[in-house]
Amino acid sequence: MYQVHGTAAFSLAAFVGRLPVPMLGLGIIILISTLTGSYTAAGTVAAMAMVGYAAGAPIAGRLVDQYGQHRILLVLSILHGLSLAALMVAADSGASVAMLCAVSLITGASRPSTGTMVRTRWAYVLERDDPGAKKERLQRAFSLEAILDEVTFISGPIIVTALATSVHYLAGLSACLVMTTGGAVALALQRGTAPPANRVRGGGGSALAVPGMLVIAVVMMFAGAIIGVIDLSLVARAEEVGTTALAGPLLTALAVGSIIGGLWYGNRSWRLPPHTLWIRALAAQALGLGALALAGGVWTLAAATFVAGLAVAPAAISGAVLLERLLPPRLLTEAFSIETTSMAIGVALGGWGAGMVTDFLSPTHALLIPSVCALVACFVAMCCSRWLRAEERVEAVSDSR
Repeated sequence: MYQVHGTAAFSLAAFVGRLPVPMLGLGIIILISTLTGSYTAAGTVAAMAMVGYAAGAPIAGRLVDQYGQHRILLVLSILHGLSLAALMVAADSGASVAMLCAVSLITGASRPSTGTMVRTRWAYVLERDDPGAKKERLQRAFSLEAILDEVTFISGPIIVTALATSVHYLAGLSACLVMTTGGAVALALQRGTAPPANRVRGGGGSALAVPGMLVIAVVMMFAGAIIGVIDLSLVARAEEVGTTALAGPLLTALAVGSIIGGLWYGNRSWRLPPHTLWIRALAAQALGLGALALAGGVWTLAAATFVAGLAVAPAAISGAVLLERLLPPRLLTEAFSIETTSMAIGVALGGWGAGMVTDFLSPTHALLIPSVCALVACFVAMCCSRWLRAEERVEAVSDSR
């Protein structure tokens, strides 16, 4: 994939820029809990960053579609860098939790979504380079980015924890600041591979006006809930069967399974329509997640987690390919941002629900939730499949201009 001119550079910049995605919340929790001794305060401040991102990402995506990545990325980089620095200074100075929440909200709202923008770059560059080969090459490109996402979720928490606990309690978030702003600026400066701005009178419509976008948003919310439930439930289950330290290897097993599944899926040529592939991937994910609740000991739980991970990346890849086929280029960044936001909301709701079930019942009961969420997601996609037929929808959107 990197043989296409400029792709290696923008993919690397985006990877550096989104490596802090799993680091930010954890870094805030470590910082605030270290300074205040309150995990309630730490969780609240970290949650506000997630709320800010969920609110800001679709707006930023829409602005990127209208004014281009270069301008918006630079503005977001400055705002995010200043707000994250302000958060660290405020926390170290003993500011109130309300003040920290307000600054954290701005920090999350201004976080550049480089993972979203790199996917729109791939779509634009591959279309420009060879339109006839775009379909197969784009699947491989999205597979590559999905694998890099898994790498960030494996390495990010390790990096921020090591820095914050072994170097200085501000070191973890300082690394987030440098990598997020550095990666975003590096991506912004690569103007030759950036999709052109689409300044359409009246705003050019919204991605949410496409019915299929709403379907994908709902399904991705359930997909996010799966991740949120698994993250919390595996920690609780690991503590129940032995020690909390086992949660790290268990989450790594999930990510490794996802990487293997992504490599397998991305290197195959699929003849089925995008919406059919996505529905089948969601069904496979539901089947794999069912094994989690049946696992007894540590080794069976690790094996079940690995099996569950095999379908995670294929579901994400097929969903990204479908989204790219479903939406016109002028709305693509906004569409990917909505998808990301829906997943973030799902992660928050899933973590909250898993915590409730774990406290009132058990971690084993909480591990039933992911398969239920996956079944609901698959059911929604199947029932609404007529709105997911990419070829028909693209024509309809094009004709309505």
